[in-house]
Amino acid sequence: METKELLDKYTLVFYDGTCGFCNQSILFLLSKKPSDQLRFISQQSDIGIQIKKQFHIDEQLDSIFLIENQTLYTKANGFLKILSHLNSKWYYVSYLKYVPNFLSNAVYDLIAKYRHQFLSKSCRLLSLEERKFFI
Repeated sequence: METKELLDKYTLVFYDGTCGFCNQSILFLLSKKPSDQLRFISQQSDIGIQIKKQFHIDEQLDSIFLIENQTLYTKANGFLKILSHLNSKWYYVSYLKYVPNFLSNAVYDLIAKYRHQFLSKSCRLLSLEERKFFI
């Protein structure tokens, strides 16, 4: 599938594929019944690198972010936007989007700064159902 088709058809979630905390976060999201609209892409993958260049996303941005309808959402806004695509009670956490950005991003930045210390790299095999969410 070409990048234009991916961008038109799906809400794309980019994550740091070398970060255990990020990988565990994606597994958490998968366990909370994400909408079929979501697709997950490692930032280190060929398609991840290509789309980051297309959107002029700083190569240093290595935390989770989302592209939906050609709009880039980063930091807390990105994560809360992802939660809005869950079909579980976690959807309601997305209402924290009404918290001022300087507060929500401060919390996000703190977690991002220490994320490599929270969980080491981990590996879990995905089910066939979960695999459809990955590009």
